[in-house]
Amino acid sequence: MALFSGKRDGAKEWHGRSAELEDAGVKPWQVVWEALAVPVPDPGGGAMAPLGLRGLHVGGRGDPTSTFHGERHGRWVQIRQIDLGRGGLQMVVWVGADSPPFAIATSDGRFVAQAAPALIARQSRAHVWNDMECHGGPFGIIAHRAVTTNQPQGWMYDLWLAEALAAGTPPLPPLPGDPAEWTLPR
Repeated sequence: MALFSGKRDGAKEWHGRSAELEDAGVKPWQVVWEALAVPVPDPGGGAMAPLGLRGLHVGGRGDPTSTFHGERHGRWVQIRQIDLGRGGLQMVVWVGADSPPFAIATSDGRFVAQAAPALIARQSRAHVWNDMECHGGPFGIIAHRAVTTNQPQGWMYDLWLAEALAAGTPPLPPLPGDPAEWTLPR
């Protein structure tokens, strides 16, 4: 069984074409997953290998914390699932791009931004953006949100957005040490 099963009508045609998605929020998550796929995934890379990511720490029963890491489009990328306690989880997408400073929040599926790139103005109002925040600067681009039953695949949209915002910015060098131990900037 695939990691994310479900109806995929028309999704395969988007395989590896995330840069061509102009407004991912209006697409079903299956299309976004296919669009984010890398051309040649690591055959032993696990469930996130189709996205070019490997599990540095993969949570399980009693420990839902997970960290996935890899290189995509010439930049390092991390996706983290963080245990907030009391059953709460947060997904964080961190893309290694030296970005101009910006801050984006959402309100009722619409972006509310300060110094945001033009890409933000082209995004449609969509429920997939609810409760997402994104910040950029010399530390990279970070998008985060609480995991909800209404939008468990929200991190896929966040990865698309962070990489789209990173387009044309210089990549950041990897931080020193083990990527599993990197500290998220605040």
